[in-house]
Amino acid sequence: MNKPDNKTEVKQKSNIWNKIKHCRILSLAGIIGPFAFLAILLALDIIQWQSLPVLSRVSDLVHGEMGWLQTASFVLIGVCLIIFVMKLYSLTHRKISSLTGSSFFGITSFGFVALAAFPSQIESIGLSIEGLIHNSIAGIISASFIIGCIAFAHHFRKDPHWRPYWIYTVLTVILCLTFAVSWGVAPESHLQAISERLLLISGFIWMLVISIKLIRSHKTHQPVPVRVEENDNY
Repeated sequence: MNKPDNKTEVKQKSNIWNKIKHCRILSLAGIIGPFAFLAILLALDIIQWQSLPVLSRVSDLVHGEMGWLQTASFVLIGVCLIIFVMKLYSLTHRKISSLTGSSFFGITSFGFVALAAFPSQIESIGLSIEGLIHNSIAGIISASFIIGCIAFAHHFRKDPHWRPYWIYTVLTVILCLTFAVSWGVAPESHLQAISERLLLISGFIWMLVISIKLIRSHKTHQPVPVRVEENDNY
């Protein structure tokens, strides 16, 4: 009795992934999410701080009359990122490297949602436990996204359909690492803000480029995928 049930369960999971693979609209999540996030960020810069943009840290925009928009943007980008990851995973042959990359991107997406639950604290009143959790989650988000890109760079290099994107993914890793380090060591808050935003933009541009590839994959009939030579124990 268990064998037929297992076969049915596997078939149902396969049908779900096929639906995700062939649903073109899901490819837009990697475009809509970043654009919406950055639009909200810029609007809050102008409305709440009434000074030069990019001089305040992203999470600090939650402190103000319209701060709920920043909270909503964290949830929005988290949801869009997980949809983007599911779509990317369905079109990358579901090998161990794409599974690894998708798993770390999943951590990133849930991290953004968690930031909404643990807002930042104003520096003048000291760092509370909630603020410490917020800062820890921000670090996890940066690290998990970079590791996810490394895993996908490995996969793209071996996959003939994605090979043109592996060098760009490596460059994204280098940029994100550079901005993440400068974010962490910057002595002044406005320098931290600039590094943080450059880190976000670097990751969002990568999502945009990959999303365009996902959209194009629906325009022409794709040939039968060539088996990716990869050690599943990698």
